[in-house]
Amino acid sequence: MQIDLRSEKICSWHRERLAIVYVRQSTPQQVLNHQESARLQYGLTRSAQALGWSESQILVIDDDTGHSGATAEERSGFQRLVSEVSLDHVGIIVGVEMSRLARSNKDWHQLLELCALFRTLIADLDGIYDPAHYNDRLLLGLKGTMSEAELHILRQRMHLGCLSKARRGELHFALPVGYVWDAAGEIQLDPDEQVQEVVRVIFRKFGELGTIGSLVRYLVEHQIQIGVRVREGPGKGQLAWRRPSRLTVHNILKHPLYAGAYVYGRRQHDPRRAHPGRPGSGRVTMAPEDWHAFLRDRAPAYISWDQYEDHQRRMGANRARAEAPGAVRSGAALLAGLIICARCKVRLQVHYTDSRRHHSYACTQLRNRYAAPSCQRIAGPCLDAYVSKQVLMALEPAALELSLVAAERVEEERAVLDRLWQQRRERAAYDAARAARQYHACEPENRLVARTLEHSWNEKLVEQQRLEEEYHRFLQQQPRVLSSEERAAIRRLAANIPVLWEAESTTAADRKELIRQVVDRVTVDARGSTEEVDVRIDWAGGGQTEGVLIRPVAKLRDLSNYTELCDRITTLTRAGMTAPAIAERVNEEGYRHPHAGARFNEDGIRDLQRELGVRPERPFARPREGLGPDEWWPIELRRRLEIPESTLYSWIHRGIVRARQLDRRTGRWVVTATEEDLDELGRRHRDGRAGAMRHHWIADHPEPERREP
Repeated sequence: MQIDLRSEKICSWHRERLAIVYVRQSTPQQVLNHQESARLQYGLTRSAQALGWSESQILVIDDDTGHSGATAEERSGFQRLVSEVSLDHVGIIVGVEMSRLARSNKDWHQLLELCALFRTLIADLDGIYDPAHYNDRLLLGLKGTMSEAELHILRQRMHLGCLSKARRGELHFALPVGYVWDAAGEIQLDPDEQVQEVVRVIFRKFGELGTIGSLVRYLVEHQIQIGVRVREGPGKGQLAWRRPSRLTVHNILKHPLYAGAYVYGRRQHDPRRAHPGRPGSGRVTMAPEDWHAFLRDRAPAYISWDQYEDHQRRMGANRARAEAPGAVRSGAALLAGLIICARCKVRLQVHYTDSRRHHSYACTQLRNRYAAPSCQRIAGPCLDAYVSKQVLMALEPAALELSLVAAERVEEERAVLDRLWQQRRERAAYDAARAARQYHACEPENRLVARTLEHSWNEKLVEQQRLEEEYHRFLQQQPRVLSSEERAAIRRLAANIPVLWEAESTTAADRKELIRQVVDRVTVDARGSTEEVDVRIDWAGGGQTEGVLIRPVAKLRDLSNYTELCDRITTLTRAGMTAPAIAERVNEEGYRHPHAGARFNEDGIRDLQRELGVRPERPFARPREGLGPDEWWPIELRRRLEIPESTLYSWIHRGIVRARQLDRRTGRWVVTATEEDLDELGRRHRDGRAGAMRHHWIADHPEPERREP
């Protein structure tokens, strides 16, 4: 087919520039199957020669073969064409039709602007156009619009066809691990038993472990690989065993097909999320109500729909969000993600010290929003101990049942692992036998092939031997049936859950996981800055437990009964009781120390007495009952000699004065001193003060240095 040669739009200076023949086909399938279109486009070089261009001036651009014209991105040929036009090197562009150049009005009108600016002509099978002329440009613009509309219609028609087929459950797509399409176009379980068993292990262990990270570590620890069907390439449809990854496990847990539901459109294209340099990007996960197709019970299921929904809720709760408790993490805080502020209705945050030895729970809602002080802060260890005690009390009635369930779980898990090992051994034996058959089927004289088959056979035998050795080690470490000693140990531990809870082998993560199994949330409300905290535990199975937690506080003034404590100490002090006796009395009467678990002592009582300004009322008038004629109370003797209290007690302990302790419980002393002793003690005190004054004077006025003549 030739282009109309009768055109007055071609000038001599057009023929002095290049004639570009642009060749493009949309897909690789068209390149393979529609070769007539390619011959037609390459044949346009003869049309360019007929229009007056020499063969040396004709440039064929076919770099975009197999690329769509919907966009200019990744079309190096179109970009080269635009560059040549911009450099004023092109006299005419020749193509079969305008859709070959561009199916996007944005790219098409950009090319028209450049062609009009540099007076470049455009030719197709309908004629020759000059974009600088109004009528031609109007016609070219209309053709570009129709070309883009045609692409939209084709896409819409194909999309609606896919949707219609998907809503009937007949659209074929790549199936996840553990499923295949059969000859009748139905979804079936993978015929390989080991593939099915691995998928069931993944779902069962996620229900026990609760997090994807723990599940992947379990699979790696037990050398469990995932069987995947190759989707493309020479080995398409064959089974390949790959090591487990977080992405693969996540996709298995998220896909509704494992619950028997046929779905289509879980991830749809959003142009706002698309990356300019990455075609195929911009796909977002849609909510279930926005899926194109959702058909329940259309495929064999590995789990029930209720189990699938439970797994989705668990994975949603594992995400680190404000409204979710998050996954179990490392750290000593057992209630992270479970504590709710009774006032702000938000989760309390965990704060660790620099050494991470101590932690606390704080409500940071007011601080984050309004830069105000924290709503409440509670010491972590006391709250963890309180909730742990309640959990252990709740589990105590079910101790026997827990022991039986634990034994059954252990045996079930070992049976599953043994079944996987048996399947791996069976597969290794089959591979070795197959390699042997291939070797024996080869002609002995064909040593070129026989050596390769012999090497392959040896590799399969070595792999089989290695697998057998690992299997025997597995049996030694984890026998299939629990022994009587192991069953007795499980019963003992279940009967004494607190011992198991405090065991060194029980990690903080284990304790957190157990708490989350029975506790839904813990709501706390501290009573101001006092030591009392109202705690309400919402159990996972329903029901609540309320109580008051006694936490440590920083000061005595923060105690809820501080006023009552002060009044009591004042009363006991004025009654003549000493500080040790008062400490013993308030401890017996149940007054709480600000530090949890601590008791009041003599020093604490004395500090509080000084703060309150109260002293014991002791009569000083002589004579007193029980004292001799030369015996003195220490306070009387100090007043008589006008000496400090520390000086008198120093003389007592050094034996300078004679004294006896009247009552060890109260710690009161009686000093014996005659009038002569009083004079001697007074001189000792005055001499000591004078010596101290001389010492200070000499230190302040050193003797001048003497020089020898």
